[in-house]
Amino acid sequence: MNKYKKLAANTIIFSLGSFSSKILSILLLRLYTGYMTEADFSVAGKIQNIINLLGPVVTLSISESILRYGLNKKYNRKSVYSTGVITGLTGMAVGMIILWLIASFTQYKPYLPLMMVFLFTSEFRWMQQQYTKVRNCIKLYTVDSILSTISLVLFSLLFMVVFEMGIKGYILSIILSDLCSIFFLMYFACMMPDLKPAYVDTKLRKNMIRYSMPLIPTAVLWWVVSSSDLFMVSGFCGEDVNGLYTAAYKIPNLISFVSVIFFRAWQISAITEYNSKERAGYYTKVFGAYVSMMFVAASGIMMLLRPVTQFLTAEKFWGSYKMAPFLVVGVLMQSFCNFLSSIYNAANNNTKSLTTSAAAAGINFALNLILIPFVEVQGAAFATMAAYLSCFVIRLFDTQKIAGYKIDFNNLIINLCILILMAVVILADAPFMTLWLVAGFVATLAVNLKSLLQTASRLLRR
Repeated sequence: MNKYKKLAANTIIFSLGSFSSKILSILLLRLYTGYMTEADFSVAGKIQNIINLLGPVVTLSISESILRYGLNKKYNRKSVYSTGVITGLTGMAVGMIILWLIASFTQYKPYLPLMMVFLFTSEFRWMQQQYTKVRNCIKLYTVDSILSTISLVLFSLLFMVVFEMGIKGYILSIILSDLCSIFFLMYFACMMPDLKPAYVDTKLRKNMIRYSMPLIPTAVLWWVVSSSDLFMVSGFCGEDVNGLYTAAYKIPNLISFVSVIFFRAWQISAITEYNSKERAGYYTKVFGAYVSMMFVAASGIMMLLRPVTQFLTAEKFWGSYKMAPFLVVGVLMQSFCNFLSSIYNAANNNTKSLTTSAAAAGINFALNLILIPFVEVQGAAFATMAAYLSCFVIRLFDTQKIAGYKIDFNNLIINLCILILMAVVILADAPFMTLWLVAGFVATLAVNLKSLLQTASRLLRR
């Protein structure tokens, strides 16, 4: 199978699981906003963000090394898996102590036991998922995505609707869904025989940690860009306002329907094709198609922002759509940054991920401090957009030098201008707003139609 068809095939397989699971996950937003107050939804979101920050730090981002070294045929994949998992488990023990210290002096003390289990299940599941990709069990990965989301829906209904457990029900639902996924993957992918202390390789562990170490501060800095504003909005504006902002953040994440599906397949192709003689041309075509696809998706979400918010959230959260336009642009730029980070990973140059993430985090933190006290949540949304856009521009020029691919700057600028104008129309509540938004979507589709048709033709021809 040639590289284009392999990427397309993997994308389709990932999409079967990712699309259905993402749809169910986003529909859960209606349940969460219906059975939690704005303040409770804010606290639940911050707990999840604490785990998202702490997990990669205490496990040394070893999951990324499992994928990177597992796909390298020079290494024994059983040794990679066992070494990575045991290293990660050791780090999780340290994470439990850190969580205890955090909870002892904050409002999260009632949730400490659940947060500890949440840390374990979240990170351990991610390790199993990475190893599933290493073993090329892509279809199993897809089935797991669907089943884990169905279990999340069922557990959420049980603990939040039937037992009315609120924040604790929210966390417990995620934990049990992750546990089901872990057991499913380990059983059906027959992972247990590959997980033995005897397979641990000390020299390999050093190499894996050396590879993943730069990813740790990168994860922290990325968290600053994507999540620190939730804590700052909470501090400056209160939990109720932050609850609305948290809901507003969920809608732009619809873009990840497209992004995550493609990124999981691209992450593998970027590594396996990096040493190919046709690398530059391949990266050029894939990146061009990805940019077009993502801009069309983002403009579609911008066009439907208000009705989608009203459909996916309870009535008390409907006004949150006004907080989302800059976040749509920001999440789009984040998707582009993630795409380009795969080139750093393939080139074994994770230090570049660190420095570019540091720039984005600095911009985000400074703008949050300046803008939130004066313009509240819109300041936070603008800071997020500015940080991701800056990171994208830096990575764009940097990875071009590394991989030698070409960039259609005219296409990028035109698309970005259209999207930002659509955001301004929503924020200004302009007359004939719906008409302007439809026009923006049609314009974006027209700009990118040629690229999308060429991509489809290339796949069909090959």
